[in-house]
Amino acid sequence: MVTMVRSNRIRSTHQRRVLDWLADGGGTVTEVSNALSIRVPHASAALKKLRESGDVVRDEANLRGSRYRLSSQGLSKLEADGLARLEDLVHWPPPPGAAGIVLAREGSMMLLGYASQPAGPLLGIPDRPMDQESGVLQTSNGNVGESVSWRWAVQRGEGPIWWDLDTMRRTNSPSQSSPTTLTAWMERPKVMGIVRARLLDESIPWPVSVGSWFSSLPQGFWPDLPQVLQDGESVIGRAGNSGPLVSPRGSIHAVLGRRVDRSILVTNMSTNSTCVVDGNLIGIPASPLPYGILRYWLGLVHPRLSSISLESKYSRLIEDIKSRASNSLTRKVLRDFPGREWTGKSNSVIDTRHLSQNGGEATLIFALEEIESPIIIDWRWKHVSSLDRLALDHRCRLIISDAMELDVPFKIHATGALGKYNLEMPGRIQIPISTSQDSQKPHDWQAPRNPDELQRGKATSVKNADSEDEALWLACQLAEGDDVWADKHESSFPLASWIATTPEMHSSRWRRIGNRIDPVWAALADLSTFDDDELSELALNDDNALSVLVDRLRRIPLSNLTRNPTSASVATAILLSREWFEDLPDVVDLWLSQPLRASEVLRKNWNFPEISRLVEACAQHKMLLESDTFNREQILAIMEDVHFSLWRNKSRAWLTNCLSSAMGRSALSMLGLPWPVILSEMEIPSEELALVHHMPEGIGKDSLLDSLEGITASEQGFSPPVGRTHPFAGWLFSDKVPLIPLETESNMDIHIALHRRVQQ
Repeated sequence: MVTMVRSNRIRSTHQRRVLDWLADGGGTVTEVSNALSIRVPHASAALKKLRESGDVVRDEANLRGSRYRLSSQGLSKLEADGLARLEDLVHWPPPPGAAGIVLAREGSMMLLGYASQPAGPLLGIPDRPMDQESGVLQTSNGNVGESVSWRWAVQRGEGPIWWDLDTMRRTNSPSQSSPTTLTAWMERPKVMGIVRARLLDESIPWPVSVGSWFSSLPQGFWPDLPQVLQDGESVIGRAGNSGPLVSPRGSIHAVLGRRVDRSILVTNMSTNSTCVVDGNLIGIPASPLPYGILRYWLGLVHPRLSSISLESKYSRLIEDIKSRASNSLTRKVLRDFPGREWTGKSNSVIDTRHLSQNGGEATLIFALEEIESPIIIDWRWKHVSSLDRLALDHRCRLIISDAMELDVPFKIHATGALGKYNLEMPGRIQIPISTSQDSQKPHDWQAPRNPDELQRGKATSVKNADSEDEALWLACQLAEGDDVWADKHESSFPLASWIATTPEMHSSRWRRIGNRIDPVWAALADLSTFDDDELSELALNDDNALSVLVDRLRRIPLSNLTRNPTSASVATAILLSREWFEDLPDVVDLWLSQPLRASEVLRKNWNFPEISRLVEACAQHKMLLESDTFNREQILAIMEDVHFSLWRNKSRAWLTNCLSSAMGRSALSMLGLPWPVILSEMEIPSEELALVHHMPEGIGKDSLLDSLEGITASEQGFSPPVGRTHPFAGWLFSDKVPLIPLETESNMDIHIALHRRVQQ
């Protein structure tokens, strides 16, 4: 039993800070001074007093640079100080919903008392304290309603030490981490846990004072990590169990022994980098090594050779290896690179299986000298100076090795649990990391721009996404969608949510987010399941939806769609379906507000009274309807914008007019008109088309040449040649048409006209 009173508080600020810092590991006077930003004499004096009191011990007496560490008495003293502060500051019960209280703090170092079990080693804390009575987070001006910022602190040591406040004895953690009712909260056991913690980002002040209660991090919310942990090019894993992604800015030294830990880390960080690793570690077959490694191997074997002699020896060695010659040098190669083949190429993985110390070092130097991409290396040999050189190189992404001293900003240590690590930052800050075995997005992956480019994977579930690009990648990996995942990402990444939606939920999802994504994506859904309003709205921007709307209206002409039409898409469907109505609703003005499928609507209604108003949608249609005389420019404009069926009776005169000038022939060559269909009933002689040969090359010339050859064949009584725009185009000018295949990739207007001729 340990009972604490106020006298157990450590009165000296310097002593308490030094004891607290030493609790994370030993250090020299200089390290204490630098870490705590106190002058060396003050640090030395504090350590001297603590050593004299038996709270710290020195590894080597009376020697400069010796390391100090906490004694068991010092650890007890630090613990007693925390409990005394807990007893002094905590007045039971805590505010409703409180997570913890600030017991002490010095800069980024904190002592926290927790009323309930914290979520994990990574602690989310607010920048506003709680009101003691209401439990509501206070704001900077004392008012409720201001936004609250959250940040990360990391637990130091093994975790909370729990105390019964009535007996002041150690106890177990509360069985219920967060009581769900106020009564349960008030009647809960008087148990508090003490946690030593440290702010991750020391540059931003934390304005919560000692004695303030604070709330727990909202479920599913993750504060941003410090920039140094998110600016790197490679993601290690997630902070804590499911926190934000961690991608440190700088080299990482992973001190790992188990092969499984090394394998997981290499696999998770290998994207867009060169991995110098044992191929067995990542499950790949043995692959040839680049010849270039032997150049640096020769430098290690013959360190006194001049560069000229070395290059000559290297050339001879390569020839001997290619010819499989056996001599003293090739036998040395076999000793240091046993059983390995060689190649002139360098891949993203340099397989170091079975290599000796010399072979491993030569491979490392080769990577330093000739690899431009980030480098990951699994080093299982003795320390060499080239390893220090790599640690300082900007290309260094990860060095995995046994324990050795390397000058890198980050270190990774295994925890013993599979996929769980601690990332150590400068200043002894350690962050728990959980690695993921989720599929990694290829660096050259491009998000689909429309449904036709969408390629689905085979996954049945995926992790949560932190960016739009990642969300799109993950959504595409789902074989059949995941509505729970889609619900979570709907507000942040609507397109990814839509791609991940199952067919059963398409209609309701579109109702919520359809206005936030390109209408082209509606093609993923069965549009027939959309209700009238959704379909009408979508049809304003999506032609496929308009086709579904037209079909629906024709099935039920007297539906609610037509009783009081309010959308231009419904007006379009009505005008395209006039034969389904005995009395056509007056929807002309509504259609003119957004004239969808203008050419088709005008052609459909050309011979009806409404056409005089409908042509306001197109100047060329209006010109054709209201005038009889046209110049060449007007003719070409009408040919381009008006369906040929409306001016076909004028085609012979218009074509002759356009062929008579170079400008007209040039314009005709660019118009993709089905001239064999247009001219097949005009009885035009071949000599009128002679100038077609003088047209520039183009789709229009191909169509007119098919017509000319068809007319010529008919005049001379022989079969027409194979056409350019359609194999049977010339047969439209003959009395009989041969059997035409049902399918074609040629001009569809010509194909349909040919089949109509066959049926006559």
